[in-house]
Amino acid sequence: MLAALALAGDAGACACADLPLEQRLDDADAAVVGRIVAERPGEIRGAPQLFLTVEVDQRVKGGVERTLTVHSPSGTDCDVTVPRAKEEAVGLLLTKDSGGAWVATACSVVEPGALVAVGGEPRGGPIKVAIGLGILALVLLLAFVRLRRGSRPQLPGPPPREP
Repeated sequence: MLAALALAGDAGACACADLPLEQRLDDADAAVVGRIVAERPGEIRGAPQLFLTVEVDQRVKGGVERTLTVHSPSGTDCDVTVPRAKEEAVGLLLTKDSGGAWVATACSVVEPGALVAVGGEPRGGPIKVAIGLGILALVLLLAFVRLRRGSRPQLPGPPPREP
């Protein structure tokens, strides 16, 4: 009897899909690394919810604002566990509900470093391209200036022939 009760406790646990993070990221509508700065209880269609205010530190996927309101089921096994320290970063895989609001569950919470490693875009791409184009333009300008002046470098000639 005791064994049956112990097993029954696991049956109600939140069941998360056992998929690689790459696939979970592909399935999400958005993904962010941020900090949960506020929480408040609420209700949607009679179901208790926890409304979380998330300050986004890095967008990993999707067009999201710098500050998001995310709702999560409340009073279930799938509640999002809010970090005690407000400065603690958390990775969130978000989906949109039918009303367009962001939703997260316990299965949505991932390790922030792993999320950035899997889905983070390299930063500074446009800046690197602009710098590269600037260097290319400078080299081409110098080449054209030398060509117009007709100056050529003084190179040593071929070795002397032996008679």
